Amino acid sequence: RCGLGEVDCFISHSWHDPPAAKWEALKAWASTFEDRHGRTPRLWFDKACLDQDDITRALPCLPIFIAGCRSLLILAGPTYASRLWCVMELFAYLKMGGRREAITVVPIAACATEE
Repeated sequence: RCGLGEVDCFISHSWHDPPAAKWEALKAWASTFEDRHGRTPRLWFDKACLDQDDITRALPCLPIFIAGCRSLLILAGPTYASRLWCVMELFAYLKMGGRREAITVVPIAACATEE
């Protein structure tokens, strides 16, 4: 568990984009983070951090969770920009005081084997 403001990065991604490509991009990002900071990053990942058994109760808290993260990592696959929820996460991050320079966008290409 982390307190508000202790999470290094909120991961924004589309569930419709290729999982293996997103995983590889996340591992590369985390490796760079570890090289710079000397530790593994503390990440906010929706599937692990939102109560999947009570989504209706957890979702209204999402802007607070986003605001409590120091940066935003966008794993931008082929469907990212077309998913309203993804765009809403970016909007919430900026509206809640997130800094543009703390946003990292990693383009994810669709792999032929994952389409």
